[in-house]
Amino acid sequence: MAGLQYAGEYQIKELLIHTSSGSVLNLTKATQSIDIYEDMFKTALSGSITILDVDNIAENGPIIGQEYMTIRLTTPSLEEEELEFIFAITKVTAREGLEPNVQVLALTFVSPEILRDKRIRVSKSYTDPINKIIENVLTDSRYINSNKDIYLEETAGIRKVVCPNLHPYEFIKNLTMEAITKKDSAPYFFFFENLKGIHFKSLNAIFDDDSVGEFHTGDVVPLDGKTVDHENDFKRALEFQINSNNDMILNTLGGMLGSNTIKYNIYSKSYERLRYNYFADFDKFSGSRIDENPIYNSNIIDGFENNVGSFGDSKIYLHPTNTKGSFASDQTTPELLYSYAPNKLNESILFRRAKIMELNNSINITMKINGNTTIAAGQTIQLTVPVTGRVHEKENDEYYSGRYLVTKVRHSFYQPDKKHEIILNAAKDSLSKELPQNSDAVEPLGSAGVVENVTY
Repeated sequence: MAGLQYAGEYQIKELLIHTSSGSVLNLTKATQSIDIYEDMFKTALSGSITILDVDNIAENGPIIGQEYMTIRLTTPSLEEEELEFIFAITKVTAREGLEPNVQVLALTFVSPEILRDKRIRVSKSYTDPINKIIENVLTDSRYINSNKDIYLEETAGIRKVVCPNLHPYEFIKNLTMEAITKKDSAPYFFFFENLKGIHFKSLNAIFDDDSVGEFHTGDVVPLDGKTVDHENDFKRALEFQINSNNDMILNTLGGMLGSNTIKYNIYSKSYERLRYNYFADFDKFSGSRIDENPIYNSNIIDGFENNVGSFGDSKIYLHPTNTKGSFASDQTTPELLYSYAPNKLNESILFRRAKIMELNNSINITMKINGNTTIAAGQTIQLTVPVTGRVHEKENDEYYSGRYLVTKVRHSFYQPDKKHEIILNAAKDSLSKELPQNSDAVEPLGSAGVVENVTY
């Protein structure tokens, strides 16, 4: 951290806007703030920039929502690492006059790949592993034609698929839903972009990676009250909130706790019911959870030996198939004719949708920290949450402390203060400590009886 004056320090080296008319606008000194958004559930980066316009650049450019922007900045906290980004400006979201001859411009931008995606379609057949198909779509000059760093995890099996005139990212989204890991056939793949590049990666691989940071919510102050501790400043949460999720009704209706898939074959006129139970299938795919214990209790809740995961009919999926015969899914040898793996979406949809709900509607936190470009969506962090209250035996909360998956990141660069801050969302799909069991946890029933011979 040589040369670091304070946590979150940064410097914009250059910010240029390249207009469609051919002019280049240097807005390095005019920039007021930049926000860049990463999201594990979205395919590309997005953001906004505010500019203090004293030279009528909006008209002289002109800026019409058809520009490209290049940003170069350094972060002394990362040993003067220089970061460079290219974004496409899509619209002018606001023009506010402050005083005569002065106005504030607000511009929205996205990764250039998004514009490319919206303009073209893919009509092509493939016989390859899903990761190879995605690689072709991303790098082919006819399609996305991206020159960014691309990180692709290998998938199991060779798939024979046809893209029926879909936008590239729409096609990739469909493939992501069908992809399974080579190690244990886990269906939890995500396709997203962060500041480090474009990623096609499973939760298993994400959880196999080391955590990229350690944070705490306690406000640790140097003993003398004067010593500057940059290392602790980067670990301290400036703001912290545990979001109120774990909505039992929402998670029940959404299929997080239990669901069924009815798979019916239009050739044989037969059907098969596939069931998902949160507790019975908790360890279905090894390595696909951040910790070892469920976030819900498996207590018996009624007189029929049911727990909250026993009610599969709370969410039912219908999935038609049109296959004749069978395929050997473990056959991946290219020399064998028709050795490709079949579509297993009907088997994985229960698990994948339940997992998405776990990440969005279980234990979620929002935290503000000092800016650090090593933190990105699709990584894990370690978080220590102290126990609240006056009387307690333990220092840290054993349920909320631990490892979290970073799902969303907002990088905020505020130029007047030269300060970079991050607001991140992180989630836990499991606990490091088992919840206590209660044999008397039967859900209460009403006490009134049947009233007969009632007239209204």
